[in-house]
Amino acid sequence: MSKFSIGSKILGFEIFPPDGGTPLDFSLQTDGIKFYEDTTDTSVHLEVGILDVFGRYNRLPVRSGNKVMIEIESNGQTIKQVMRISNVIGYTATAKREMYTIICEPQYAFDNHTTRITKKYTGNISDNIEAIVGEMGAEMVRVDPSSNTYTFCGGYRRPLLACTWLAKKCINGDMSETKGSAGFLFFATQDGLNLLDIDKTFEAATKDNVINYEYKIGKSTIDLSNYYTLSAQPTLETNHNLLQQLSVGHFKTGNWHYDIITRKATFAEYSYRDSQGQMKNSADENVIPDGIDSNYSRLLLQITDNGAMASSGDSKTKNEEAFLRQAQSTSRYASLFSQITKVIVPTNLNLRAGMVIFLKLPEINSTYTTGPQSGLYMISKLCHQFGGDKDYTGLELVRDSYQELA
Repeated sequence: MSKFSIGSKILGFEIFPPDGGTPLDFSLQTDGIKFYEDTTDTSVHLEVGILDVFGRYNRLPVRSGNKVMIEIESNGQTIKQVMRISNVIGYTATAKREMYTIICEPQYAFDNHTTRITKKYTGNISDNIEAIVGEMGAEMVRVDPSSNTYTFCGGYRRPLLACTWLAKKCINGDMSETKGSAGFLFFATQDGLNLLDIDKTFEAATKDNVINYEYKIGKSTIDLSNYYTLSAQPTLETNHNLLQQLSVGHFKTGNWHYDIITRKATFAEYSYRDSQGQMKNSADENVIPDGIDSNYSRLLLQITDNGAMASSGDSKTKNEEAFLRQAQSTSRYASLFSQITKVIVPTNLNLRAGMVIFLKLPEINSTYTTGPQSGLYMISKLCHQFGGDKDYTGLELVRDSYQELA
């Protein structure tokens, strides 16, 4: 007998009144539940449709700020969240029922707006990010170490905004004026907050150690033996938009930087072609069109980010090299999101944003051969949808190159 099953079960869904008193169970009043994760978002999101015949919208009452506890089970896996309502939308009422949708966020999403960082931070960037998150009372579940340091003052920034700003400065390894890879991803999943090294993630991923999905023509996912089969044909949404990549300076950038302390201007050229060997890509295909990087597609003029009160005598803590990271991180992000594919799979609560999976897609006119679109993909966004026969997990997948044909 298969260990997989169809559908999900709401183990609990309670909404607390504004004063934090006794909650009411809304498990039987749900009309579709969606849970979102995104590698570019510092918060997860829960969207629950409510269909109620007891008038508890005003009896409880249901208002923004109310605490919510929800637990859902699917195929032996559970998703359990304690959140707060951030918005109530679409309220309509008839003589016998009322319908509305509640939007929920974790507590740290609210704390981010009521907390500021003010002190001076020194040392490793990833350590500082972890410290900032801890100071606001949230939890980091993954912290990939960066190899560079940075000295700065909080400047009354919001904590999660500061962490996103710092993640763009993170590097892991060597970099120079003309080549290198910079930029981590800082985002939230159902487990907590993550600082993810893109290169390290792809370097560790192989077909054998990640979840594999396959598109089988004519195969129904209602059959439990096809649990790791795509529920629909994948859709390629973006495939190397060259004009967009040129506009952000993906391939070649000229960088002018002015240091207000030394009053000197510095020029540095960044080349994506020279950096390919230092980036860990999902496949090995060269995706640079001939002649596209002969000239700069973007010129940057900016003030050197010297940080605050760094030790001038210690080369490891100098922030003068921080200006080099902007071109590298911009190119790294543009490369990662150059191909966007959307797929739908049976509900799988083991999936997380930032995870790498392998897709096996057939070549055209063949149902057996592994085609060039097969390969490793990173989950940039996901949505778990629960609601009777409509249970599924939607994935937005990204990668930077095609799989080499065997």
